Amino acid sequence: MTGLSTFLRVPAAQYIRMSTEHQRYSLDNQVAAIGEYAEARGFAIVRTYADAGKSGLSLKGRYGLQQLLADVVTGQRTYSAILVLDVSRWGRFQDTDQAAHYEFVCRDAGVNVHYCGETFENDGSMVASIVKNLKRVMAAEYSRELSSKIYRAQIQQARIGFKQGAPALYGIRRLLVSQDGTPKFWLSSGDRKGLKSDRVIFMPGPLEELKIVRRIFRMFVEQRRSVANITKTLNDEKIPSSDGALWGWGRVKGVLRSELMIGYYVFNRTDHKMKGPVRHNPPDLWVRTKVMEPIIDPKTFARAQRVFRSKRAYGLREPDMIRSLKRLFREKKKLSEAVIDECPYTPSSHAYWVHFGSLPALYRSVGFTCPPRGLRGRYFSDDELLNGIRRLHAKFGYITIALIDSDGDLPTYKVYTKRFGTMLHAYGLAGFPTTKSETVSAARRRDIARARCE
Repeated sequence: MTGLSTFLRVPAAQYIRMSTEHQRYSLDNQVAAIGEYAEARGFAIVRTYADAGKSGLSLKGRYGLQQLLADVVTGQRTYSAILVLDVSRWGRFQDTDQAAHYEFVCRDAGVNVHYCGETFENDGSMVASIVKNLKRVMAAEYSRELSSKIYRAQIQQARIGFKQGAPALYGIRRLLVSQDGTPKFWLSSGDRKGLKSDRVIFMPGPLEELKIVRRIFRMFVEQRRSVANITKTLNDEKIPSSDGALWGWGRVKGVLRSELMIGYYVFNRTDHKMKGPVRHNPPDLWVRTKVMEPIIDPKTFARAQRVFRSKRAYGLREPDMIRSLKRLFREKKKLSEAVIDECPYTPSSHAYWVHFGSLPALYRSVGFTCPPRGLRGRYFSDDELLNGIRRLHAKFGYITIALIDSDGDLPTYKVYTKRFGTMLHAYGLAGFPTTKSETVSAARRRDIARARCE
């Protein structure tokens, strides 16, 4: 009897998402609530899509939802409904039309979305449409308000002298303290505080590291040595950096530019709110707080900053920079921003960009043609990418992100999303159905073809 009742239930998929919010949104709690709804409404959960630790502000990085949408529009599913806890779990998109679009894509393919924890029925009625849109606006506004609150709290904590994100520089250590300032223990590289009430403060590092920091400033200011030359010297002497890795141009520059070396913590130089692009704030918005005694004499630090402003920090003439880049290409057989920045004897990729204006053109001048990122070592044209998923569809009878990622002759699905915007768009360009009517027509054509073969 139980088996029969299960068989008669409507197959459904559940989508669950949790970022870092309250425990009531834990994945287990969502599964339990959706399970109760499914039991009461006659659904049987046959597939789970999950995004753990993912923000709902955009589709980017939400691979569970991306896979769900891809499976729905290509017809590779065994369910006819999608169960979600509430509107905010579907997403806190700042553009409410974006949330509506993804739901429409599912509904147009014959798969309805049910919000299990909401008080309205998602039945397309006028009341449901109004309430649902209001819920979407509220979800978006919640994220905006939360972002604003976090920003104000970070500014306040920075003014007091507590560290806000980002790894510590060489010569600096992080000390975990309680809310009343009682020291607890030192944090190692990669460690984070475990309690919200705890705070992190800056402290000078070991004496050996402080000697190296002062030596770096002497080489740069008094000996007039370039950042690249200092980097090479430290690596030649096998002096480990803060995490034990080799010194790079950026690591040395970070030491020379940080005001922590004169005891001041500077916060809010950049703005990265709501997953938007990074923007540089004007100096009047920066928060500058005295947090410890200086490691470097302020006059020496000021001289170093004047050197950077005069652009001598790049140190090498352009012919020398090209010569170093050719040497790096011979050794690595490839070039990229990361490869350049990790090289101890070249300036940073930014320095090359400042001098030459374009990294790809500079690469070609030394004999290297840069392929697009993430293409497994080779370039694919649009036609090659689309023909690749057509080939997989012809072989398996369907196409999914998992099939694309497992095919050794194709790049990962992320390349498709970067090239075409979304997998849905790529599927449409390849000729696959992306709407309900197209799906029905395709299915009808397959049935006719099978009948003719029989």
